[in-house]
Order: sequence, then C-alpha cells, then structure tokens
Amino acid sequence: MKLQGWLMMLTGMIMFLSLLGLPTGLTPVLDGLGVSINSTTSEVITADLENSSLWSKIFGSGTGILILLGGAAVISIGLFARGYDPSLIILPFIVFIGGLFISTFWGVTLYVSTFNQPWMTSIIALIFTALAVGFGTACVDYFAGR
Repeated sequence: MKLQGWLMMLTGMIMFLSLLGLPTGLTPVLDGLGVSINSTTSEVITADLENSSLWSKIFGSGTGILILLGGAAVISIGLFARGYDPSLIILPFIVFIGGLFISTFWGVTLYVSTFNQPWMTSIIALIFTALAVGFGTACVDYFAGR
C-alpha cells in the first residue's frame, strides 16, 4: 500500500479511537483547536475554534498574522522554484501523523494494561506493531523511490 493510503488509514483509525473515548494523541490537538468530546458518549460538546489557543497564537497578535503571511510566501516561492522536491511538503504531515500514531499506540497500550489481562495487551501491541512496520516500510518506499 502506498504512503498516502497509510496516512489516511492511520488518521481515520486515530479519529475513530478518539471518538470511542480511548486515550489517543489526537486529544491534545483537539483541545488546542477548541474541540472537546465527551469520552463516555463520544458526543462533541464544544467546537469553538475562534476562542481556542491555536487561533489566538496565529491571529491574536500582529506577529501571528506576519508569521502566517511569511509562511505562505515561503511556501508559494518554494512551489515555483526550480529545485522543488514534493517530499519536503508532505514530510511535516508524515511526521505529525507518525507522532500521533506513536502517542495513540502508547496511550491505548497503557489503557488496556490497566485491565490486568496480559493477553489483551499482547494483542493490542501486536496489532499496533504490525501497523507501525507497515507504515515504516511505506515511508522507506516513498522516500527511497525518489
């Protein structure tokens, strides 16, 4: 499977586990965006982006808008430059999803280990390890194929 398929699958899995109420790496990201989910009913309680901490960091002061405009200018100049490598643009997304996956793997494994059932922890660890190996080989295939 290609890297794009792995990124979509892992993102969907992390979102699904987060909506189930399991501790995932997506929880701090959603908190930063102002989205809070009830862990028992999987109901979105609030979704207030304009009053979130991320919004105030980007648009709250004059420097936030300058950073945003500077970043957009650097990206647009980089897109039209000659030595353009598309893997440099997708790399932050790969690192972000990989970090979320590792955080989710650790959180779910710790959560399952609280049940004092070693066989459940082993099964969860086996599933997540297989996913990590597949994602790692897709990353190697993507970057080594260039």
